[in-house]
Amino acid sequence: MKSTRRIVFETERLVIRLVGVEDVDLFYRLWTNPRVMLQVGFPNGLKITLQEIQERLARAGVAEYEQLLVVDLKSTGCSIGEAWMTRPDSERIAVTDVKLLPEFWGNRYGIEIKRGLLDYLFTHTNCLAVEASPNVNNPASIKMQEAVGGICIREETYTFPGSMQAYTTPVHCYIYRVERSTWLAGKCS
Repeated sequence: MKSTRRIVFETERLVIRLVGVEDVDLFYRLWTNPRVMLQVGFPNGLKITLQEIQERLARAGVAEYEQLLVVDLKSTGCSIGEAWMTRPDSERIAVTDVKLLPEFWGNRYGIEIKRGLLDYLFTHTNCLAVEASPNVNNPASIKMQEAVGGICIREETYTFPGSMQAYTTPVHCYIYRVERSTWLAGKCS
């Protein structure tokens, strides 16, 4: 069933739209899946209930920034994952994230989503660069960043607060950046 939520943008095969409470099952499947959440520090998935997810989704706003976006297949309307983008900060840097259900890995959807996020940010905001932080042990995410012109600019390790350390692991990640000038030059060539 296709959603009636506002579409943020479309790609060749995908629709990226605002989230709604009808998406609770998608987020439960994503966030409780250890294969999805391992790379972001939750080796056993998030400890979250359907009710908690439903409450979070009910609070979602109508802007496309700083909130969950749903990725649907155009061909079927099937929801396959989530995307995220921030507004540019004071240094005019935005951040993106993509998570897909494992059964949809390996189809280059991540690259398609990332390109769409970059195009949207560079077209609709004044950002100078877009960053992402793939886990150093996630070659697919690293390849996605590099496929869109991302350059590794540093490494970081994120450690969760003490109250969360019993069920999380530190995340050693690279910070990849795509510059506006690089993106625009690549689109014109």
